[in-house]
Amino acid sequence: MEFLKLLQTEVSLDLRRMMAMSIIAGLSNAAVLALINIAANRRDTADGWRLALMFVIVVAAYSVSQRFVMVRSAREVERIAHRIRGRLIEGLRRCELRDVERIGRARILTAMSTDIQTVAQSGNILGLVGQLAVLLVFAAVYLFVLSPMALVLFVAFMAVAVVLYYARRSRSNKAMQDAAIAEIGLHELLSGILDGFKEAKLNRHRSEQLITDITAHSEQAAEARSLAQAEFGRNFVFTQNVFFLLLATMVFILPTLSEVYSDTMVKTTTAVLFLFGPVSGVIAAMPVFASANIAAKSIMELERLLQQSSAQHPSANSSADAERASFREIALRGVRFRFEHAPGEQSFQVGPIDLVLKAGETVIISGGNGSGKSTLLRLLTALYSPQAGEILLDGRLSVPGDADSYRSLFSAVFSDYHLFKRLYGIMPEALEEAPDLLHRFEVDDKTSVVGGAFTTIDLSAGQRKRLALIVAILETRPICVLDEWAADQDPIFRRKFYTELLAMLKQRGVTVIAVSHDERYFDCADRRLHMEEGKFVSDQGGIHA
Repeated sequence: MEFLKLLQTEVSLDLRRMMAMSIIAGLSNAAVLALINIAANRRDTADGWRLALMFVIVVAAYSVSQRFVMVRSAREVERIAHRIRGRLIEGLRRCELRDVERIGRARILTAMSTDIQTVAQSGNILGLVGQLAVLLVFAAVYLFVLSPMALVLFVAFMAVAVVLYYARRSRSNKAMQDAAIAEIGLHELLSGILDGFKEAKLNRHRSEQLITDITAHSEQAAEARSLAQAEFGRNFVFTQNVFFLLLATMVFILPTLSEVYSDTMVKTTTAVLFLFGPVSGVIAAMPVFASANIAAKSIMELERLLQQSSAQHPSANSSADAERASFREIALRGVRFRFEHAPGEQSFQVGPIDLVLKAGETVIISGGNGSGKSTLLRLLTALYSPQAGEILLDGRLSVPGDADSYRSLFSAVFSDYHLFKRLYGIMPEALEEAPDLLHRFEVDDKTSVVGGAFTTIDLSAGQRKRLALIVAILETRPICVLDEWAADQDPIFRRKFYTELLAMLKQRGVTVIAVSHDERYFDCADRRLHMEEGKFVSDQGGIHA
């Protein structure tokens, strides 16, 4: 069971101490039953105070031990969830972009949020079920003392119930798995409606079809879960009936199988009724553990995929201390990259690409939509690994041989960039320039940098892109990659970008590679490279190797 395997590999509790406290809790709980039976059948009223005192002591022992086990197990489960989440995040950090795209955003988010929460909640219930199991053991011992034949009948009935329960459980587990798959698709669609809210709002038909699709996935998940819960419900009712039959057996059949006195019969029936709660609790926990098992399986599979990605690119996860501050030349020799598609579908290829970039150059890359410009930038920055060819840094093979060191040359604002409110990765001394850059980029009246973070990033698309470029400049990397950066700027600031800001970056010695469609400003660059169908078709103004 993946859920138990996951917890077993992560647990760091003193299990002997936990087991001792669990035994105390179970024994004291069973002792409550024994004391109640003894007190109910006592003939001497003088024993009442002594039994009452023993009852208080037993309840106190149960309360202390039970609270200890539940609090400690709850803390440990949350620590386990924290460790698992941290390990997944670290695995994600070491993963390559292409692998993340293959795994899928929805799957990663579901495992790191919903699945881990499911495991944590089930872990808490597992502690309670453990307590119930210990109670069952001691209560069964007490039942044996009262009547061995009663215990035999009880175990026989429970064995039948458990066998039939597990025989029927496969259908409910299959339904739970179907629901989990449907919910991953639902999560993806819900992310889409948030990310594409503007596009959905502009097109009523798109919005209606999207809602229809979301509703269908939601209904599919609800139907699968309802089927699973129906199976669990049928199993629960079956278990209830088993107990009713068990009670009837104790009352009607047990006396015919062994000599049982009336007071013993009452105690035996009371013990069976007492066992009813713990057994029902264990059975009721089965659906929770079924969900936890599916969640644990999803977490373990995601961790396996992340570890597999990291193992395939061990050199790409080298120490960040090996950052480079400068370069002379980057050369792409016969670089190719092809996107994977389903069998029978035509895949798009970028390359072969042969290109030499010199330090301090300002290069504009042009080309139509789908010509491969963004993919080229991902290859150039080592976010994608070439499937053929090589990338040379100052004449030496660098990618994938030392990807982290190579990537440290680049800052970037991609077309699908994300702007963090906090300026992560920016050195404190670099932040001193932030006010001047905010003024130069004409957003100092909109936001500021306080405590290493922007006071607000709730700005227009063009202004947010200005902040993203400010962050890229503050990284003080020798190469700045910009993918359609000026597309969201107003005409006045667009002209300022090409005529002033590019000149400022060049004066600082920054190599700029900018994807652009603004033909009127192509002469602001040292070179212009034009792409069509994944290849360069022209190189104006520079060296094209």
